[in-house]
Amino acid sequence: MKRILGVGCLAGLAAGAAAALFAATAGRGPIRDAIALEDSISHATSGAHHEDLFSRGVQEIGGAVGLVVFGLALGVIFSVVLAAVGPRLNASTPLAASLQLGFFGFVAVVLVPFLKYPANPPAVGDPGTVNERTVLYFAVLGLSILLTWAVWRFYRGVTLAPVAKAWATAALYTTGLVVLFLVLPGNPDPIDAPADLVWRFRLASLGGLASAWTVLALVTGTLLSRPVRS
Repeated sequence: MKRILGVGCLAGLAAGAAAALFAATAGRGPIRDAIALEDSISHATSGAHHEDLFSRGVQEIGGAVGLVVFGLALGVIFSVVLAAVGPRLNASTPLAASLQLGFFGFVAVVLVPFLKYPANPPAVGDPGTVNERTVLYFAVLGLSILLTWAVWRFYRGVTLAPVAKAWATAALYTTGLVVLFLVLPGNPDPIDAPADLVWRFRLASLGGLASAWTVLALVTGTLLSRPVRS
């Protein structure tokens, strides 16, 4: 377990650094435009100009540090889950098992919640609905993970021909997603920001998470593939 946690920490740091690098390059434009829009709305509403407590550069550094810390926590969780379910995956190597878990984890933890409640720029969202939005996000996150686990158990337990098994699993997962999306309500806040900015911000957010999960799975699998020194 000590080795697993060590691998998770190293892979998590690499994943957080990858997300921070993505935010500082490909995501920098959309994020800055979104913050500028929020500032302009705030100034127009209040009728006065308010100086930021921290400069834009300090905020960006703080955001990068936050992403690295997030990656570290994600890496530890990912490595523990991999140690628990890895032997049950149809994988010939630790790298293959890590990539499988990374793919399904990204879909369950990132992609499905994003499709239901995509990220919005800071200018979008009523402060009065923050608790409702938080509850809805964690609801779709928990249900998505539960659905993925249930479908995985079905795939492992059902006795069918390979093709029929694949189709049955896909049908079950698709049905579950449809029910999930229909049961949960929509985003409570209207989208007043320009559509181009909203989608550039959303794609930047998704791209940063995709880079983090990709690096996480690759580094974890690579480190676990190395022979243990006696």
